Amino acid sequence: MICILCHKHATFEHTVFKGASPVKVTLCPECTTKTGAEGHVAAMKTAADKPAKHAAAEALLKAVGR
Repeated sequence: MICILCHKHATFEHTVFKGASPVKVTLCPECTTKTGAEGHVAAMKTAADKPAKHAAAEALLKAVGR
């Protein structure tokens, strides 16, 4: 896997749906930390409702420039 931001070896992978289209987010450890990706995924998993889950997914996509 290759990091979508810096093109180094990626260790983080998560698929997020933007509308009906899946977007695979792959990040190296540095970019995972820099974007707060793990926090965004945690927010998606603990979201109280669908709008909150969608907001967390959009925040992750925005953080990685997608």
